[in-house]
Amino acid sequence: MKKLYTLSAFLLMAGAASAQVFWTEDFGTTGCNRGALASAYTGNNGAWAITNPGSNGNVANTWYVSSASAGTGAGNCASSCVTANTQNPTLHLSNVTIVIPSFLTVGADTGASYFSGGFSSFGYTANTDRRAESPTINCTGRLNITATFVYLENGDLANDDGSFQVSTDGGTTWTMVDQLAKTPVASCGSNGQWTSITVSLPAAANNNANVKIGFHWVNNDDGAGTDPSFSVDDISLTSNPLGIPVIDPSDISVYSANGLINVRSDYGWKLLSVYNMLGEAVSSERDGNTISVTNDATGIYIVSMEVNGQRITKKVMIQ
Repeated sequence: MKKLYTLSAFLLMAGAASAQVFWTEDFGTTGCNRGALASAYTGNNGAWAITNPGSNGNVANTWYVSSASAGTGAGNCASSCVTANTQNPTLHLSNVTIVIPSFLTVGADTGASYFSGGFSSFGYTANTDRRAESPTINCTGRLNITATFVYLENGDLANDDGSFQVSTDGGTTWTMVDQLAKTPVASCGSNGQWTSITVSLPAAANNNANVKIGFHWVNNDDGAGTDPSFSVDDISLTSNPLGIPVIDPSDISVYSANGLINVRSDYGWKLLSVYNMLGEAVSSERDGNTISVTNDATGIYIVSMEVNGQRITKKVMIQ
């Protein structure tokens, strides 16, 4: 008699069949637009805004939407329309125009590069506390919402730092959801390397018509800090429709019984396929809560099933 062993609680939980991307923002794909403030940007979802949660110096950094920090995709070094023929605008934190007579002149928006200060004795203060805020996002009927985006960030530890924030009351109050980690620099130098991240929004965003997302940057005026500053691109929000629970694969039991694969689930399930370790589909039959592999061969198999709209995958051995 064959004996079935579960080698692991689960091999893979594929994305929920019912999950869907319902909101995206890529900040456009063409144009250099250097120096265009984020507060002047209006995409398909509406207008973005810049707010000042704290105090800002007279040459505080601010938010732009331009290709001065150009998106090149996760894992790639950032580029710039200032130094290369690259056009893919992003949201980024950069310097304003700075003119120190007989010493320094810098044009606004040098990309993901910020002014870290150190010139307060000359009357130029760069301390910054600014947030770029999305238009209102209608999450009515949405559950278990996640935000995925690419970003790059450096700075100076917590002194010069970026974070991802969410408002569930239309922008009146804000919650810091992820104190984003500094991204790799590697061979990219001060341009930075684009990194992908997925963040869960707080439960208060579920079924809420007044959600906003924001990207917050603070820096002090001590003159210390390392580029890049903070850039964001290719944002998407994904959710499950309200009322459809997300299944934990560990709630699905697979075990042996009389030489058959036996599935125990509190939810209805549908057999999708059974594969061998070569990725080849093998003939199988379901009878109630059991599955038989009709080629009757020993080995490792991948059982794919749909449970309450989610694809659940189990890895098992028949011997």
